[in-house]
Amino acid sequence: MFSTMHTKNESTYNEMLEIYLFINPIDPNCLNAEKEVLQFIEKSTSKIRVNFIPVHNLSTINNYLSTNNLPKNDLAFRNDVCSMTYDICLYYSAATMQGKKKGRNFLLELQHALIEEKQFFSEKLVLEAAKKAKLDIPMFLEDKDLEFTKSSFEADQKVAREMNAFNTPSCVLFSDQHKEHGLLIDEGITVELLQALHNPNPMIVEARNQMIAKEGIRAINKASFQVL
Repeated sequence: MFSTMHTKNESTYNEMLEIYLFINPIDPNCLNAEKEVLQFIEKSTSKIRVNFIPVHNLSTINNYLSTNNLPKNDLAFRNDVCSMTYDICLYYSAATMQGKKKGRNFLLELQHALIEEKQFFSEKLVLEAAKKAKLDIPMFLEDKDLEFTKSSFEADQKVAREMNAFNTPSCVLFSDQHKEHGLLIDEGITVELLQALHNPNPMIVEARNQMIAKEGIRAINKASFQVL
């Protein structure tokens, strides 16, 4: 296997990379993918823009219930999960209005409490996460109820559909290496995989192409996206 490791001490490669990570905010697998993406960014020497985009629909709810061995036929429980996920998506959209980084920090703090500490979802828990992310709390709460926030959430769902990101977590990469298309990863999102896909060394192009075929990574046409 070819080497893909890059460190801050290596010669700088100034390629621009854009990452769209589509997540279910209450799913442990998605939290793991977020950490892998952030670790990849920390290790990379490239300029990187990252977008965490929550996806909320019937498919993501069914997948969450299935992968976490939760009851799928309990209507009341399903409705609670659906309502909680939608609220978190709106809270996250509101948080990002104060900056993408603050929005990500808020989401990670809330996910840590819900997923890793097994705390119950509540407005108190949301506010604790918002304070840790250093959000302006009155503005945050006001923004959460704006129609613009709901429209922003719907716009995110449109982005997910346009990029064929029907599973969570899914990751789409755009880079200078791939001018006309992006690469869609819908399983096994790891630092190592991202480094391999982004390795600028022309000597490993064939090996990278073989890996893309083997891992089932798909190319998606950039021309069809209205968001870019």
